[in-house]
Amino acid sequence: MPELEGWFETENGIEPFLIEASSLEAAVLDMIEYNEDFGHTDMEITWDEEDVTKQVYDLAKSFYIARKGKECTK
Repeated sequence: MPELEGWFETENGIEPFLIEASSLEAAVLDMIEYNEDFGHTDMEITWDEEDVTKQVYDLAKSFYIARKGKECTK
């Protein structure tokens, strides 16, 4: 199964993660559920070893707008 791997900044510092998901979209939704600030902070992310940081910012932004009407700052 594909893996989303990387780190994102939290109030407590850098938080590394590695999760398996069926799609990039599902992985981003899982991370948003895990931490509602995911996508609003500095991060570096790969999906099966390919840099997808920009794509994750864009996905998170669209999910936040669709779900909460909350715009991401990045």
